Amino acid sequence: MLTNTNQAMQSAGVSVAAATNVTAATIKSASVVVATVPILCVYPFVQKYFVKGVMIGGVKG
Repeated sequence: MLTNTNQAMQSAGVSVAAATNVTAATIKSASVVVATVPILCVYPFVQKYFVKGVMIGGVKG
């Protein structure tokens, strides 16, 4: 019977040292990815509206 989290993780093949090594840089990197991915997924669908707005706001000269 598994008595603690470390034993459960080892039996599942996960290294205990790798699972507990979370630094501030790791959290920052994950936050950047989580914030960027939705923008990259939506941008291609709304790009035509951005271009249309730039063309309307542009000044001929």
